Amino acid sequence: MKTVVLYGFEGEFVGGNEYDYNHPELHHAHKCILFLAQDSEHPDFEFATTECSKFGFANLKNLTGKPLKVDVLNTDSFRSFAGFYEEALNEGSAIVYYPNT
Repeated sequence: MKTVVLYGFEGEFVGGNEYDYNHPELHHAHKCILFLAQDSEHPDFEFATTECSKFGFANLKNLTGKPLKVDVLNTDSFRSFAGFYEEALNEGSAIVYYPNT
């Protein structure tokens, strides 16, 4: 069974992304959350870094990872992240970037 691991990081959008999505402007730095479906609940920073590059992010800083506890998606604070969780399960990953951070 797949587990979604959340990776928080700060990174620069450098382009060259493999995924088609509404990405930020080139060479702007952002705080981000990567939702990554994995076979293990243990953070795999090499896998996460590779996946971040597929979204066009490089020069990652402060990369942290922890498995998502699904029950938090039922709380008011995290309900808005449910779609990203579903996308990660269905597509393998999803990313949230925070503009102007």
